[in-house]
Amino acid sequence: MKRFLLSCCSLFITAQSFAATDIELWHAFDGPLAEVFTEIVEDFNHHSGNYKIVLVKKENYTKLYEQGIEAYKTGDHPHILQIYEVATLTAMMKEGVFKPVNDLMSSYHKKFDPDVYIDSVRSFYSNADGIMMSLPWNASTGILFYNKKAFEDAGLDPDNPPKTWQDLEKFAVDLKKKGYKGYTTAWPAAYHLEHFCSWHNLPFASEDNGFKGLSSRLIFNQDPEVFHLSKLVEWIDSGTFTYAGRFNTEPEKLFADQKCAILMQGANRLPLLQKQASFPIGVGFLPYWPQIAEKPYNLNIGGASFWVMSGFSDEEYRGVVQFFEYLSAPAIQAFWHQKTGYLPITDAAYYLTKKKGYYKDHPAAEIAVLSVMSSRVTPNTKGVRLGDYIQVRDLIIDNLEKAFNKELSPKDALDNAVQQGNSVLEAFEAQHTTAS
Repeated sequence: MKRFLLSCCSLFITAQSFAATDIELWHAFDGPLAEVFTEIVEDFNHHSGNYKIVLVKKENYTKLYEQGIEAYKTGDHPHILQIYEVATLTAMMKEGVFKPVNDLMSSYHKKFDPDVYIDSVRSFYSNADGIMMSLPWNASTGILFYNKKAFEDAGLDPDNPPKTWQDLEKFAVDLKKKGYKGYTTAWPAAYHLEHFCSWHNLPFASEDNGFKGLSSRLIFNQDPEVFHLSKLVEWIDSGTFTYAGRFNTEPEKLFADQKCAILMQGANRLPLLQKQASFPIGVGFLPYWPQIAEKPYNLNIGGASFWVMSGFSDEEYRGVVQFFEYLSAPAIQAFWHQKTGYLPITDAAYYLTKKKGYYKDHPAAEIAVLSVMSSRVTPNTKGVRLGDYIQVRDLIIDNLEKAFNKELSPKDALDNAVQQGNSVLEAFEAQHTTAS
């Protein structure tokens, strides 16, 4: 990153001769992501003589959140805590632990405008009153990757990815004839229920997917979702779909090893896939069912955001605000977006990137952006914000796997997931209603 980048963002930071105030930030980045984020932080620190961001790496998102909350109880907590999206509502319920970013920025930065952030990103991290609770940072969404060489081998157009699920089914049959399994997916609950509902404008849970309150309950066991899961099970039987587990590694390995020619995964994984694969990778939008939605809506986001913890001085919070202003600048956002594949969190960063012609050679990055901002956000497309959702999502995947393994029918698997997940949501509501 160029050392003059910060001044180009019109952030008027003047180096001072006295020691800088440390601002501690706990995060879970590793590998190339950690390298890029460290470069950004070092650039800020280079120009800000007043403040120094001190990075503390934690093992993973789950440990990061748990350790941050425990540290708050003893007063050893950081100024900024990175929290993944599935814990967003849980964090919102921690009264007094966090300072709403909207309030903090408005107090120390009079020109703060939350509307500069992309709608779907801003709305996910805002409470029921529209107050932004955290600063979005590493936001991502799913796209479709495919093996262009495999498409050519199967007589398919290597520049024409499947647009609908019917297309994907036909392509997978042709690919199977050439020895490929056809299709695989990462994150089954995210891509085949959360994304599926958002993309087709279907409710995943009541009360606007949890955005309206704690009484929200899962309702994704309706006919469209049962139909989709039934097709996945059918494709397992026909050998055109391979389920490779609930995380990243195995589905990506199937794709990189040319065993499966089509992969559904986060757009930010493209650089890693390109390092692993020996073939050209094509990209496309997630497929949709035309009989369910005439055209796709928006996708919800995954990733994490930065939460500001309580208990610090005005001077320290001024440093946090200055750092957040820097992170939100179009040039910084565009740099992060282009280096990592994560979404730009502001409209200005997207248009800056587009103006420079970046997407001509990096279509995956624009597909991800357009997937979350090409249509008006509806209550069904803002995302899923439910209590103890880490536990709920595991229960959902448990039942999806029972359908894949023929232990339960698709309908029974979804009914089971809804029933078990709602038991967790009911307990969460009771706990927090009693506490209040």
